[in-house]
Amino acid sequence: MLDILIKNAQIIDGSGKHAFQADVGIKEKRIVEIAKNIEQEAEQSIQADNLCLSPGLIDPHMHSDLTLFENSKAESSIRQGVTTEVIGNCGISAAPLSPKTSNEVKFLAGGFDIATNWGSMGEYIERLEKSEIALNVVPMVGHNTIRSMVLGFDDVQPTPEQQLEMEQQIEIAMEQGARGFSAGLFYPPGCYANTDEVIDLARIAGKHGGIFACHVRSESDKVLAAVKEIIEIGKQAEIQVQLSHVKICGYRNWEMIDELIAVLESDKAREINLGCDQYPYTASSTTLFSILPYWAQMGGGEKIADRIKDSATRERLRKDWRENQIDWDQRSGVRDWSGILITDCPSRPEINGITVEEIATQSGNDPFKTALDLISLDNAQTVAVFHDQQEEILKKLMQLPYVVIGSDSLGSAPYGRLDQGSSHPRTYGTFPRVLGRYVREEKVLSLETAIKKMTSVTAKRYNLKDRGVIRKGAWADVMIFNPEIISDKATFADPHQFPIGIPYVIVNGEIVIKEGNHTGKLPGRILKNEHK
Repeated sequence: MLDILIKNAQIIDGSGKHAFQADVGIKEKRIVEIAKNIEQEAEQSIQADNLCLSPGLIDPHMHSDLTLFENSKAESSIRQGVTTEVIGNCGISAAPLSPKTSNEVKFLAGGFDIATNWGSMGEYIERLEKSEIALNVVPMVGHNTIRSMVLGFDDVQPTPEQQLEMEQQIEIAMEQGARGFSAGLFYPPGCYANTDEVIDLARIAGKHGGIFACHVRSESDKVLAAVKEIIEIGKQAEIQVQLSHVKICGYRNWEMIDELIAVLESDKAREINLGCDQYPYTASSTTLFSILPYWAQMGGGEKIADRIKDSATRERLRKDWRENQIDWDQRSGVRDWSGILITDCPSRPEINGITVEEIATQSGNDPFKTALDLISLDNAQTVAVFHDQQEEILKKLMQLPYVVIGSDSLGSAPYGRLDQGSSHPRTYGTFPRVLGRYVREEKVLSLETAIKKMTSVTAKRYNLKDRGVIRKGAWADVMIFNPEIISDKATFADPHQFPIGIPYVIVNGEIVIKEGNHTGKLPGRILKNEHK
């Protein structure tokens, strides 16, 4: 007897091939039968007339390292059809952890106090396994986390002994289950590292069969050089590279799109099999302090906040802002303060969902002072959305075969503590938005191509065996959706809204979403690195 029998589905198998109609049988966590008419009995049956069946979606760019402890049901992801997510991106991983780094890593908790009672990557994975979760998780180890443990948060270069210590930390994390090494060269302290430092660290991950994912040093005026740098890292370290959330930020830089694509498709890029992920929105999201010059970002969140409270520092920053407006524009990517929307300010929740310009008007202050005031709160962990991109560029990048879909979000839910921030709509809407807006409505991609970008391509890059495909023997990670209505509902004004059109999601052979409702099942696994 089968565990689950799905009848009469339009199957999009993740390969990019045309859809076909068939039944699917699931038993003991795996797909065991795909045929026109399966007549076996089953414990549970799903009638999928007029519905599509695809592999469960794989999100290569998540930051839910800590929010999974707050919401093990993974509501914001699983309801999009995501059955596997890659965490520890942009150089920020929840492990390994030390007293030096615990406050900075808690940024991943969305400003909430979540106990971080582990040290090593192995201990973190064990804690995650014991907590039980609704979907599969692929852990990465972060450069910024490792560097801050060894060197702190200042603009310093490692001694040979410190470099070796960082390499040893990467080695241990990979041996304990990390599937790759991530970097955030835009953020401190990663921004202070030179290329050779990163090459030597990435080489360790490559030796263990891992991937190198990177938020590049610049996504604005220096984006071409930044992408060339990570290609060189991949070549020298002999490791596959994933360019995180590919884009061009800032209205001054949009004309560089053809040059960027030329770099992405260069011989060197092909040699390392460069891949990219992308979220389908023209607004990014990060900490508000990222608008500051790097000298003002040193030392970690607490020191940044304290520094900004100093009147002399504020005058220095204001002078710099007046004299170097282009540099400030390049960091923020927006035309004016109305393009920066506050989404998470824990000590002032009443301003979540309001722009810096609007907050300034309400308080009677100028926007620059208002921005500094907000950075000085909550150990500089105020998060904002930056409307810094162009729709036509987004579509152009989306059509490239090596660009897959990733949300770049924290986990969330429209209830409990995770409901308190404003969030970015990509947290709830990334994948349904592509399938609704860019497939069905605007026809930027075919349905089969979009599903391939959300499943098998990412599975292959992260070496996730028997996932991202619908075939006999594959893990039974499945999404069943209605192609005629699937769409995102989350907006910048009201982001905590689940998408529509996804009645069933199955993870490792268990139904987690049934008729649009969460069953409470927690069958997810930690997909640890098994390279020997």
